[in-house]
Amino acid sequence: MTHQILRHYVRGTDFETSPGSRDLSRAPLRKTEGCSAVTSVHSRPPSLDSNIITPNPFRLRYLDLTDCQRLDDAGLERIVRHFSQLTHLYLRRCILITDEGLKAIASYCVLLRELSVSDCVLLTDFGLYELAKLGANMRYLSVAKCDRISDAGVKQIARHCYKLRYLNVRGCEAVSDDALEVVARSCSKLRALDIGKCDITDRGLRVISHHCPNLRKLSVKSCEMITDEGIQIIAYYCRGLQQLNLQDCPISLNGYRTVKKFCKRCIIEHTNPGFN
Repeated sequence: MTHQILRHYVRGTDFETSPGSRDLSRAPLRKTEGCSAVTSVHSRPPSLDSNIITPNPFRLRYLDLTDCQRLDDAGLERIVRHFSQLTHLYLRRCILITDEGLKAIASYCVLLRELSVSDCVLLTDFGLYELAKLGANMRYLSVAKCDRISDAGVKQIARHCYKLRYLNVRGCEAVSDDALEVVARSCSKLRALDIGKCDITDRGLRVISHHCPNLRKLSVKSCEMITDEGIQIIAYYCRGLQQLNLQDCPISLNGYRTVKKFCKRCIIEHTNPGFN
């Protein structure tokens, strides 16, 4: 067994991973997608003192808790204390997680490389200040639709997590060109960027094109202030672009043709019937 999958676990509030479980110890990946009642993970019998931190007997690296909507900060802290060797953690739509949960992640999971907290609507810039302490280990971060996050938090992430390859701030409407400029100058190895529905203009796209020429995926979906000029600059400097989302953007056929001209292999997503 290479994957241990727990789906739609709704009757209990805990699931146990006892040290004697051979199946779990052999499974490198754990997924608990849709476990709406999961609040904590134990690496020992629950009768033991919960304040004792024991080693992670499974060397767990990957944990997906997507849609575990009853998971709170206390449960998350318990998880990361006992599985401190996590490198990939996905908490999409865990709506009770706050900045305190992110603080626990940064404190215990110092090897973390990928984190998604998309749709965790209680998170703010203070949580990103904590995550920034993970530094250059971080390669992937999604805070999509965390609408309390602004330029301040994104700037802190960019300055400290400068080896990011993937950044998703889609729907963070308080994120503007100011943050994008710091991201571009700090994270030159960025390969994928989603700034859909952010407060972005051509100025932000210009600085991205100059400092992140190896960008492969870009989404500016619903960025109403960008124009052909910004997209043309991206196309000219980021010629390795493979995927571009222009849906609900005021881009003309001229801008579309420029992308097709310079980015030969680019798949363009759009909502303009005139482009076909």
